[in-house]
Amino acid sequence: MAHLTHACLLFATLCATTQDLAAQERGRFRRGGQQRPEAPTPEAPKPDAEAPKKPKSYTAIVGGDVYLGTGQRLTGATVLVADDKVDSVGHNLTLPEGTKVIDAKGKVVSPGFTCVMGSGMGAGRNSPFVDSVNPFDPEVKQALAAGITSFLAGNAGSGNTPSGDNAVIKLAWGDVAGMVAVENTVCGMTVPMTLADKEKFAELVKKAKEHRAALDEFTRTKANDANAKPPQAPQGSEKILKVLAGESRLWIQIGGGGGDPFGMGRRGGGRSQGNDVDGIRQALEVAQMLGVGVVLNKPVCAWLVPDEIAATGSLVILSPRDRTPADPTNPDRTGSNIASSAILAEVGVGVAVTCPGGMFGGAGVGTGGILGQDLNTPHIDAAFAVRGGLDNRKALRTLTLDAARAIGIDRRLGSLEPGKDADILILDGDPLHYRTFVETALVNGKVVYEKDKEPFYRHIQR
Repeated sequence: MAHLTHACLLFATLCATTQDLAAQERGRFRRGGQQRPEAPTPEAPKPDAEAPKKPKSYTAIVGGDVYLGTGQRLTGATVLVADDKVDSVGHNLTLPEGTKVIDAKGKVVSPGFTCVMGSGMGAGRNSPFVDSVNPFDPEVKQALAAGITSFLAGNAGSGNTPSGDNAVIKLAWGDVAGMVAVENTVCGMTVPMTLADKEKFAELVKKAKEHRAALDEFTRTKANDANAKPPQAPQGSEKILKVLAGESRLWIQIGGGGGDPFGMGRRGGGRSQGNDVDGIRQALEVAQMLGVGVVLNKPVCAWLVPDEIAATGSLVILSPRDRTPADPTNPDRTGSNIASSAILAEVGVGVAVTCPGGMFGGAGVGTGGILGQDLNTPHIDAAFAVRGGLDNRKALRTLTLDAARAIGIDRRLGSLEPGKDADILILDGDPLHYRTFVETALVNGKVVYEKDKEPFYRHIQR
């Protein structure tokens, strides 16, 4: 009997305990006796908005001798293109499934040629350039046959303060949107300036720099003041601000030129002076005011002051075929010099080349020119620089990387490096040899020219 009584007491205790636990659970979570909620389901990770998109297509140019455009060359290498960009360059690359392969064994692969001055070739005349480009202009194919894949069109600007309206045009046959790479990467001005104009320009540069400093301060303080307003740019400083920000290159025309920095003319563009060193030095003063290198547009005597140019980080555009006679009384310190490109490159000054303009041609590369049609022979000017002593691979840079630097688009063009636009030539010989032909040209990763399918040179077989 005692055992029965003990068992009953134990059972009653257990029941009371169970009821108490249930009551505690109701009070702890949801009063009213609802069940314990399930653990929340973890949220699926959100896709990274900055993650790069997977390329839709790949093209591999395999087995060629690849000139990178930087002065380097890889023998028997592969250039892998992802959509419209260079993905990688090297040996033994792993090609993604479905890659289109172009056999370049025994051929030369090079960046497309960039012309720093050009006209025609489907380009528009005014901004927005995309509204007037013609991607079916026959000159587009003619230029591609010569290796040209991009050029600067429009007006580089002149005067006492920077101006200009221009665009980098790409020879993207049949593709309107693909033809205009970017607008206004260049602005221009003219020296010498009067003392008054020089003082006005210096004041404008000072105000532009103060504005940049004010913008930096505004960026730091706007988080604490919702009503803060950004500082207004000084009137007339827009082009200078772009130069200071690295968004535009400032070209400086030495000694006039009729207000058109493109139309220089043969034999020095009709200029009578045999020495323009004073003008060059004033251009370099502009670079020092800005704290940014400028581009000297076709100076005659840059070869006399190469170290001064290098010290400012400036570049030079030359036409090696231009000739300005020396002063007979001082032949060693006046006139042009076919060795100018080599002398400048020796001290690290980037040089871009272009054809003569004026008497026999128009504004830069086009269907005029002293060789009949400079559109067919952009490599001739680089070859003239070689004749003056420039290393052959550095001479290629005058049409590729240094040309792209001169027109402010070297982040995208000028060399075969990962991330840059896939503007590529496949040639049957050295890029600068007069017998070499372009066999295939790609712009924005698309094949836009094949020699055997176009009328220009398909009848010439070697």
